This record gives sequence, C-alpha cells and structure tokens, in this order.
Amino acid sequence: MVTEIAIRLRLKPLPRSADTPQMNRFLLIFALLLSLPASAVELFGVPLVSADKGSLGFAVQRAGASLQKTERNQVFEVFDSSEILDTSYRLYLGFDVQTGRFGFAEYYIRRLAHDTMLERLKDKYGEPAVTPGEFLTDQRYQWQIDGIDVSLHKARGCLCSRLLYSEPTVHEAVRQQHAQVQKQRADEAVESFRKAF
Repeated sequence: MVTEIAIRLRLKPLPRSADTPQMNRFLLIFALLLSLPASAVELFGVPLVSADKGSLGFAVQRAGASLQKTERNQVFEVFDSSEILDTSYRLYLGFDVQTGRFGFAEYYIRRLAHDTMLERLKDKYGEPAVTPGEFLTDQRYQWQIDGIDVSLHKARGCLCSRLLYSEPTVHEAVRQQHAQVQKQRADEAVESFRKAF
C-alpha cells in the first residue's frame, strides 16, 4: 500500500520494510489532507461550507465584533464590524432558522474603501467574474469557491459597498424565512391597529 501511494504521489518507492500499519495510517492521513481544498472560504477561521450559527457567531464575537441586534425568530444577526474589518461598519449574519446552517454574511463597506476591498479580494481569491450594472460604477464582482458565492458591489441606498458571502441554497431559505417574519410583523401591526379603536 505504501509503495502504491508513493507511486501515485510520484515519490521514490520506499523499501518494503516501510510498509507497516503505522506508516499506512500516516500516508492515508497525508493523502486525505492533500485532497482537501486549499482554497476553502473561511471567515474568522470557520469554513463557511460547514459553518453554523454557533461556530460562526462565536468566532465573530471572539474576533471583536459587538452584537447590535438579533432579528426576531433569529433569521439574522447584526454586528458592529468596525473593530474586525477596518473598511466596514456593519456585518449581517444569516442562518437557516430550522438547521442553524450558514446562509450569508454581508459586510457594509465604506464607499471610499471599495477599490481597496476589491484589491484585497483579488489577492485572496483571484480575478473575479464581472457583471455589468445599470451604470459604469455599479458593476458586481463575483467569485465562486467551493460552494460559496462571494460578491462585491456598490449599493445605491447606503452610499456603501456590500461584500456578500453566501451559500446559495441556504441563503434562499433564509430569504424566505425573513419574508415570513416580515409578513407576520405586518399582520401583527394591522391587528394592533384594529384593536386601537
């Protein structure tokens, strides 16, 4: 077995005496480590593909972000991110209500820091796919890495840029859950209004 792995890894074959159970375990672990993706998208040391509310939420707070708001029914949380990413001021984390799985992380980036953030992302993830916007200044820069979508674009309403990390399937579920929460709030407001007079 050791000799077979050595051949596959294009290593010089080892003597037959090296074919021991301990060596077999070592090479199996080594081969597994080589097969892991080196470019997994992480935030605060947590791989987003396997992140959940507990692991990512804890890591964000441990890094120095302060929790500002938890959305009712815990669809998303809002953090002051200025202490953890110097070009940002807000971080939203969205999780599936039923499973707690990671859906999205969205930073609000100061408008003047857009180009700096774009260069940082290019250094980390390579050249992005560029989607033209309605205007020259509102292009969307996108990367897809190991099941995670990363995008950066200038947002009109907040005079900022938005950096979004998302797991597309879970992100869609989070959007639907948030829409249900919004509808429930509207229904409660109407009912409260009716009771007022």
